[in-house]
Amino acid sequence: MRIGVEFSKTDMAKYISHLDLQRAFSRAIRRSGLPIKMSEGFNPHYVVSFASALALGVESEAECVEMALAEYVKPELFAFALGNVMPPGIEIKKAVMLKDKAPKLMAAAMQAEYEVRFKNDVLEMLNSAVCDIMSQSSILAVKKAKGKEKQFDMRPMILSLDVKGETLVMRLASAPSGSLKPEFVIGELEKRVGGLDCSIKRTGLYALENGQPVSLLEFCAEDEV
Repeated sequence: MRIGVEFSKTDMAKYISHLDLQRAFSRAIRRSGLPIKMSEGFNPHYVVSFASALALGVESEAECVEMALAEYVKPELFAFALGNVMPPGIEIKKAVMLKDKAPKLMAAAMQAEYEVRFKNDVLEMLNSAVCDIMSQSSILAVKKAKGKEKQFDMRPMILSLDVKGETLVMRLASAPSGSLKPEFVIGELEKRVGGLDCSIKRTGLYALENGQPVSLLEFCAEDEV
């Protein structure tokens, strides 16, 4: 049995690293007394798997994690018990039972959506910069992997960029085969606009069903009876 949990990570919690987030969940599980399975071997640990690591300093309203249950717990009770022992800034939003044959959340995640709010007045130039980026067939960038620099084409990973009011909404690839951090897109915008003072929030994680994006938890959740 697997249970999926959606949670938010906001305020000062956005500065909690992914490793520290894993530790925070382990502490919360111990305090909650929930029946989460332990792995086997010499160093047993809770069987917990996060759908997608979040960059340090980025807030989120839609993080997802799955856990293996040793025994069944009603999702509503699970969410309540876990939510009561989470540290400030991490809020458990809901829990759902996952289908036995559903892929792991990490494997099913294909896209992530972000909202970017700018603290300086750049909206007029932003529209032009977004159009320029989306018109490119290739945008080369460099990332570090295992201590080495690697060049890659980030353009296919930018699925959409839309300026809505005073917010930039971006849909980026977030898949096992390749994912793009929003910071790379901000870097491209800065080349065209100049220095940007902004805050980033992840607002959704999505799987693909018949080529269309659907909520990650909805995609993997058991059908409601």
